[in-house]
Amino acid sequence: SIARGEVPKPLSTFITSNFWSNGQVAYEFDANVSAANRTSMRNAMNEWEAVADVTFTQCASNNCSGDYIHVQSSTANNSAVGRQGGEQIINIVSWDMRFRQAHELGHALGLYHEQSRTDRDTYVTINWDNIEDGKEGNFELESGSGRYGPYDFDSVMHYGRDYFSNNGLDTITVKPPWNAEWQNAIGQRDHLSEMDQLTMSFLYPESNWRFVDDDANFFIQLGTFFWPEDDVAGRGGVRAAGGTLWIQPGTYTDAGTYTKSMTWRAPLGGVLIR
Repeated sequence: SIARGEVPKPLSTFITSNFWSNGQVAYEFDANVSAANRTSMRNAMNEWEAVADVTFTQCASNNCSGDYIHVQSSTANNSAVGRQGGEQIINIVSWDMRFRQAHELGHALGLYHEQSRTDRDTYVTINWDNIEDGKEGNFELESGSGRYGPYDFDSVMHYGRDYFSNNGLDTITVKPPWNAEWQNAIGQRDHLSEMDQLTMSFLYPESNWRFVDDDANFFIQLGTFFWPEDDVAGRGGVRAAGGTLWIQPGTYTDAGTYTKSMTWRAPLGGVLIR
């Protein structure tokens, strides 16, 4: 049992289970996907493979079994979130936009829409009256999701200002003071943001990465992203030997001499070791 809290601390917006085992994702193409579009999708897969321990592998003879992704040409772009079990379909219509395809692959790997994170109402307003009937679910909060770092207006997983508008008006309004910079910029589909890359790398980490959070008050501390340890000097530092120790903001009473080679990284800052 877990001593304090039934679930790990929420740590970009993502599922907390149903990931692809060891980052291995099998896939096949529908017969309606042209050779050029297959190359486009592989290029989108390469974007995620470059930043996380994820490998997309086309099944032998393009015929999969078990858990896998079936990529097909369609009239819309959509994907389930996370590994579903068995066949799961990614529909693509925007074959000329690599990062729109990367957006759908991000879903399949476990990312929700950025505007679905539980703290979004601090940063944006959802204009429900402007949303097409039946599309409201795309704007709902994902109450059981995890989140890492600051709200990411630049995320490839964020909707644009007027996505699914029923009247041409904005469905998402960025709140001050961020609106001047981001109202016209949300919804970009030309790169993975820094937080997209970092978060995905944590969901599918390298084997020699360990995670530390001084607020990790759980009975089970595995040094993983979802079950971090609470100190730098103890097991975290031992397990990260030869690898990377990722440190969440906080104050750690772990000053001392460390004799094992490792890299310490604190991408969110706010770390004091004394």
